[in-house]
Amino acid sequence: MTDYQEQLAECQANNKNLFASVGEAGKGFGALHAASVADGVLDTKTKELMSLSISVVERCEGCITQHTAACIKAGASREEFVEAISVAIMMAGGPATVYGGKALACFDQLSK
Repeated sequence: MTDYQEQLAECQANNKNLFASVGEAGKGFGALHAASVADGVLDTKTKELMSLSISVVERCEGCITQHTAACIKAGASREEFVEAISVAIMMAGGPATVYGGKALACFDQLSK
């Protein structure tokens, strides 16, 4: 069984190291991320649920872990989270069921 707390810490450490190493590009990506998920017409929770759906479609395990944590932090319920996964399944079919299951396991573990 995957330890998502450990995976989250590893992803965050890797990102910190990478962004420090790439200098201005890392700062630019950080600014883009912050601006993209900030409250606007869509709130942060909705934007993170969208990011989670895209992460499942793209089959990016690190993205799934980090956006799952962000969904929880933004106050997403398990029901909202599952509905976002269902949109990913509609868009990507069978492969999204595999990564959607991983995302749900991650949510259940990180929300405890």
